[in-house]
Formats: sequence, structure tokens, C-alpha cells
Amino acid sequence: MRNDEVALLRALDMLEASRAVWLAEMEAFADRRRSEKSLHRRSPRQDESRYLRGWRWPGPDAKQAMLGEVDRLWAVHVRAPFPDVPSVDKGDLVELDTWLAGCISTYLANNGELDTGRRDLLVRGLPGLRRHVAKLGYPQTHPAGFASFRRLLKMTELVVHDTGREPWSRAYR
Repeated sequence: MRNDEVALLRALDMLEASRAVWLAEMEAFADRRRSEKSLHRRSPRQDESRYLRGWRWPGPDAKQAMLGEVDRLWAVHVRAPFPDVPSVDKGDLVELDTWLAGCISTYLANNGELDTGRRDLLVRGLPGLRRHVAKLGYPQTHPAGFASFRRLLKMTELVVHDTGREPWSRAYR
């Protein structure tokens, strides 16, 4: 195995820069939440949801980092057969996989760009995908299904956070 010290140091610098941005975002979020709580606003605003859920990469080189991660996950996803899932959920899962994978494939083919219609389709599919992943994860009677749809969830969230404005619609929550 090759030991490329320069590449490792560059990767470490990227991670440290991303972490610094993330820590600054979290500190600013905590400050805003404290202020809002003092005004008796107990729930975060919709535009704050990105700090509470979903995969994303903050900081410099975010686009390239997310595009690279989606590409890596996609390579695994397309090689894997459709997993064993509960028969009662199979129709919904096949449909989710078809629609979301099509959007992710387009995102990769367009070098990280996605039209509004496909992006909105991803945002609308997230709540159902989250529910199915949670259902597949407990009890874990379908581990291959859980792994496959958790990977799809991660790709979907990365693409949504990478393409345009943040998904503040109610459909995203």
C-alpha cells in the first residue's frame, strides 16, 4: 500500500477546515437558539433544520467532497442487487429506490448539478425513506435492506444539501 504523506496532509487540512466551519455553525446555531428560547420560541425555525438532521459537508470544498462521497456510495449501490425487504414494504421501497436513484444518477452525470424538479422529488421522498430505514433497522430482520436504504438515504441527503437552497419545506421535516 502506497503511503502518500502529501495527500494525507491535504486530506487532514480539508477535514480540519470543514470541522472549523461546522463548529462555528454549531456555535452560532446555539446562540440563536438561546436567544429564541428567551423569547419563548421552544422549537427551531424550519430554516434551522439543516443543523438538526441529514448528511452534509460544511466548509471549503463542500461540493467536491459531497460529489465524491455520493459517487463512492453510488458505485456500491448500483453493483448491489435489490435487497431482501419485508414483502409488505417492497412496493414502496422499489418505487423509492427507482425515483431517488434516478435523481442521484442524474446528479452524478451532471457533475453535481440537479434541476429543481428532481431536487424537489428528492426532498419529497426523504420523509418516507427515513421511515422505511427506521423500520428496517429495528428489529433488524433485514440487514441487507437496512444497509441498502441507509446508503440511499445518505446519498439523497447529501444531494439535497448540495443542490441549491436548503430544503426548508415542510416536506423535508
